[in-house]
Amino acid sequence: MTCFQPKNSLLIISNDSFIIGLLTGYCVANHFTLNCISSAKPLLNNGDNPNFKLIIFDLRDLTSSVMEEHLESLRKIHNKYSTPICAIHNLNRMPLYRMLSWISYYKDKTFIERLDDYINKYMNDFTHFFDERRNYNRRLGAGRRKLLGTINAYSSKPLNGTASLPNLDSVLESLGPFEIDKDCQNIYLNGKNLDLTAKEFKLFKLLSEDPERVCTNEKLITHLWPDRKRANKSDLYQYMHLLRKKVELDPSNPCWIITIKGVGYKFHI
Repeated sequence: MTCFQPKNSLLIISNDSFIIGLLTGYCVANHFTLNCISSAKPLLNNGDNPNFKLIIFDLRDLTSSVMEEHLESLRKIHNKYSTPICAIHNLNRMPLYRMLSWISYYKDKTFIERLDDYINKYMNDFTHFFDERRNYNRRLGAGRRKLLGTINAYSSKPLNGTASLPNLDSVLESLGPFEIDKDCQNIYLNGKNLDLTAKEFKLFKLLSEDPERVCTNEKLITHLWPDRKRANKSDLYQYMHLLRKKVELDPSNPCWIITIKGVGYKFHI
């Protein structure tokens, strides 16, 4: 059986519905094309080019004969097109002598935990038309000063010793209804300053830098606490809760900062 797929797509060879579901959600969120093949079926004949940017092969629970059949096809594809081949396995059931130098091996739990950084390592030059158009519009919006909305938001407030106008000389970056002032580390929603703390601003900024792309829990924790000596997922959840209270209309049903179960978060715009 020969399989022809769109360019810049990802292939998973597995019967694990959890892994397939996880990758499906991830690819939808990041605008990748996902293709699935059952481990029990033949892959490709003669190593024909499937145009895959990455092939993930689930080695768990395979018989030796089926594994050898897949590996032979994968070897031809890798040798002919330099397609990265990655294998998910259970280390306790994978003899070291069976590991091949042209395959990157990941233990099942490690693969799930490092999903975002792992896939983007191989898909980093993937460019989707929607992403390009969105980034172009964002670049156009960056640098525009939203003077009218800002002045209107503050015009009704009396200027006293404690009140102060935002720095109108700062460059505001637009993202939907949000305005980001990187110089002053302020976030405005419809002209209202959300009064974020330093860590809340860092968290918002990281998520908003690439909307719709999933940011893993691991990446967020490393970004907020570089030394990571006292940080864990509980700390991240706490700051995410505090940020959502300021950003979301209904924090229990967020529409901007979306949880990707088992992976991390993304900024939906």
